[in-house]
Amino acid sequence: MTTIDRHLGDKQVIEAYLDAVGSLRVADVAPLFHEDGRVLLPYAPLGIPQEVAGRPAIGDYYEALPQMIGALNFSDYRIQATETPGEYVAEYTSDASMRATGTSYRNTYITKVTVAEGQIAELTEFFDPIRLVEAMGGTVVPPETPEIEEEVHD
Repeated sequence: MTTIDRHLGDKQVIEAYLDAVGSLRVADVAPLFHEDGRVLLPYAPLGIPQEVAGRPAIGDYYEALPQMIGALNFSDYRIQATETPGEYVAEYTSDASMRATGTSYRNTYITKVTVAEGQIAELTEFFDPIRLVEAMGGTVVPPETPEIEEEVHD
């Protein structure tokens, strides 16, 4: 387990999280969170929790990740502070493959991160869930829409 440097800046904590998850050093993830930290995944498809609360549950969630996917190889980090102290928006990309299907998984993420006292208090990750479903072997097909008849106006 990694020893956390309590003197890391907020952006360094976020980068440490991205580096750990992106390289699947999952044992390094939970210590970056507050004991009561939360991970929110509002666009997670069925089978993936939309909320994980508490450091032990966060640790369990990330420990299971390598069974599903290869290294995410997060890159192109852009981390910007918001007007709220301790709150940041991080943008980044992934380039991985799913273990079960061998299918490539690439996505773009926008994540809101709240850091307090050198640890992540809350992390809300937004991503395109269709890319994940397709990489897992599923399909997303929109329903057929009826043709819209053009109205002729005199």
